Amino acid sequence: MFLLVVVITALNTIYNYTYYKKDLIEIYPEKLLIQKTQDSTDIFYFGESSNVTFDKSDSLKNSISELTNFFFPSLNIQPITKYATHGGIYKYWLHEINLNKKKPKAIIVTLNLRSFDAAWIHSKLETQLQEFVVFDYPFPNLINRFLLSLQAFDNKSEFEREQEMLNDWKSKKLLFPFPFQYKTVFDWDNTMAAGSYLKPDGSWDMDKINLACHFIKAYAFNLNDKNPRIKDFDEIANWCNQNKINLYLNLMAENSSYADSLVGKELVFLMKQNRDFLMKRYSSENCKVVDNLELVEGKNFIDQEWTTEHYNYKGRMKIAKHLAATLKEQFINEYKEVY
Repeated sequence: MFLLVVVITALNTIYNYTYYKKDLIEIYPEKLLIQKTQDSTDIFYFGESSNVTFDKSDSLKNSISELTNFFFPSLNIQPITKYATHGGIYKYWLHEINLNKKKPKAIIVTLNLRSFDAAWIHSKLETQLQEFVVFDYPFPNLINRFLLSLQAFDNKSEFEREQEMLNDWKSKKLLFPFPFQYKTVFDWDNTMAAGSYLKPDGSWDMDKINLACHFIKAYAFNLNDKNPRIKDFDEIANWCNQNKINLYLNLMAENSSYADSLVGKELVFLMKQNRDFLMKRYSSENCKVVDNLELVEGKNFIDQEWTTEHYNYKGRMKIAKHLAATLKEQFINEYKEVY
């Protein structure tokens, strides 16, 4: 046993000085970026594609985090961005912050309403996203790398995830405080898909039908304590509270006007109800929810045929201004107006 410990320790040391950093660069670059930038960072901004996506016609292509930083020129807002991420990923990034070094003055975390839906929770991208979690296991780095090779993480197949998603759509009941004919996402989506929009010649308008169905599957759900993303954000809020770091949950704008015109007021009701749930649950002394849900007009969304939180410059700047106005309460002396 002693010899085994000695051998593992030696091999782990060799791995740390040879391949460990290369593996992090490939699988968990966010860990390295947080470690590299912490000493110069005042505020971390955790985000997904909404932060960095821009319209090719934009004259200014700055991210939301960069635009927000314009209002606080003496502060450094450091973005940590990875496409398709969510609360279940952000909570691990927090643990890469070394509290014995320079502690950030605040942390901004993107709050994406769609990340609470079944399609995102059971996304086929989730297996790839979950790979890095192995590097946070409480074992020597070499052992963690060995566990990664064994795929010792949430490694469901695409088929398994799709079945879980379909099961949620078929089994979870939609709750309204008023009569509504559809009981599940499956029922609502099927009816919308069956010729809900027609062209002047009587043929199905598949562009409108497809988009309406996307909206239903993205936003037709009732948030509650059982949603796994709620548990993730609870962990994030608790970590910030315990470490006395102010948390700003930046709720992304959704195309509620399109949801209303394509699907109807019932879907918008669910979107607003879920927004209110998040506002009530996470608004506290050290945590503020920045409500951008209805802030961006439909025309300022880049994707007009899909449900995303991708905005042109006007949309990104609106969110940045609103976020900056909330941050101003903590950083009044550092705030500068931007026109």
